[in-house]
Amino acid sequence: MNKKWAVWLVAIIMMISVGTLLIVPTMTKNQGSELAMAVDNLNPFVKVQTVYGRTNQAIGHSTGQMGEDIYTYRMLTSDAQGKQRWLTFTADHRLKQRHYLKIETKGQNVNSWEAVVTNQVPQNIQEVLA
Repeated sequence: MNKKWAVWLVAIIMMISVGTLLIVPTMTKNQGSELAMAVDNLNPFVKVQTVYGRTNQAIGHSTGQMGEDIYTYRMLTSDAQGKQRWLTFTADHRLKQRHYLKIETKGQNVNSWEAVVTNQVPQNIQEVLA
């Protein structure tokens, strides 16, 4: 009898854990906090994807531990299917405004980004971000 209860308890804990991992990305979407980025980065159900954004004014500026400039940006991004979300990330220099970025992201965690010219951005994304 005790073994049955242990099996049921483990099964319930696993269902709750998997359910939580599946639901959490909807809770972290558009959140620019360090916690949201960390949770998405660790969640095995959140896939790495490429999105595009258009640069805007920095929302913050600070100085790093080594005296370097750190600019914080929050921008609307879109994937190839037209799904939009807001991402927050930092750069070590001021970005030119109204230029496109190709961003590799895992949920709210920005892994990398690079400036791209307009003709490298899919047309449907250009229309969404215009």
